[in-house]
Amino acid sequence: MTTSRVVIKGRIERKEFREPYRQCTDMLESVGATCSATTSEPVDFVLLFQSYPHEFLQSDLVRLRRKNPFVPFFFVLGACCEGMLRTAGSLDSPFYCYAHAWSNREIEQIRLFLTDKPSVFSLPLTAEQDEIALWQSAGTVGGSLLPSAVCRLPSQKSLILTHFGPFGNDSAMNRLLADEQERLGCEPVFSWKTLPKTFTGTILADVDNSPRKKILESIQRFRQRFADNDFAVYVDSPRIDEKNDYIQAGVTRVLTKIR
Repeated sequence: MTTSRVVIKGRIERKEFREPYRQCTDMLESVGATCSATTSEPVDFVLLFQSYPHEFLQSDLVRLRRKNPFVPFFFVLGACCEGMLRTAGSLDSPFYCYAHAWSNREIEQIRLFLTDKPSVFSLPLTAEQDEIALWQSAGTVGGSLLPSAVCRLPSQKSLILTHFGPFGNDSAMNRLLADEQERLGCEPVFSWKTLPKTFTGTILADVDNSPRKKILESIQRFRQRFADNDFAVYVDSPRIDEKNDYIQAGVTRVLTKIR
């Protein structure tokens, strides 16, 4: 794309959307993208700031989708949308995040997509949430997340912590992470109850439902032994303050665990 055209819709004046919107417009200006609220012409990306369930009429979204059948729709959901996916039906896109969980990762993924580089938005529009979450767990290469079709690292190992936290982890989640690491060309290694003395590669941990204080203590003890590894943890619906606590304790990435 030489000049990308992005449509932004929603009540961007709301306080919860103020910072995500500012970051988006700054990034769009930096890559030379044009921003518009009109949908009469074909676009390259659609960014929807949704304040409450069904704010955008389904008929309007269908018309927009018909004009742009292969374009990612990215929903930034406000506080009133909490629980919407369980009670008010699904979104017209697999791509979304909550405003309270907005981070630099979202901005970077949009920037990569608009500059013709692989990003999470390169996934098909039929992608499931588990596929998106697992793709994001693949790690960073050259500063950006890459899908398996682009990045295969046969010599890279991934250590999956099976007993991280006081109560141990979900074996099904551990197996899911291992399967994805194999698909990416990495070699998954399970820690079981005894950690290796040394390890080089990415480390993944599924955080259980222990008190956060106990989890943070586990992270700090773990970091004393493995200080230089990329360390990603999966957490159920982490809030911004939770993410900050985990990062300060020593993790490099906090990912939302999707069941």
